[in-house]
Amino acid sequence: MNTHFMSLVLGLAHQAEQAIEGKLPPAAGQEPRQAARMLIDTLGMLEQKTAGRLDADEQKLLTDALTALRLRYVQTEPK
Repeated sequence: MNTHFMSLVLGLAHQAEQAIEGKLPPAAGQEPRQAARMLIDTLGMLEQKTAGRLDADEQKLLTDALTALRLRYVQTEPK
């Protein structure tokens, strides 16, 4: 597994998790959940753009991170 790719995915996933928990300050004029959504969407775009070009471990890391973040995002949605 490419360590740069792993660092990128884990770094973005960590930031998204922090944003979901409200621990990441949003950009000016941005709702806190918008930052989380934007980071999750960035990982989704990375998945689309690298489709078919990742090794099995890299694909699993990215897929697992996205699945967990999307589930967490939906579970924490305000009612």
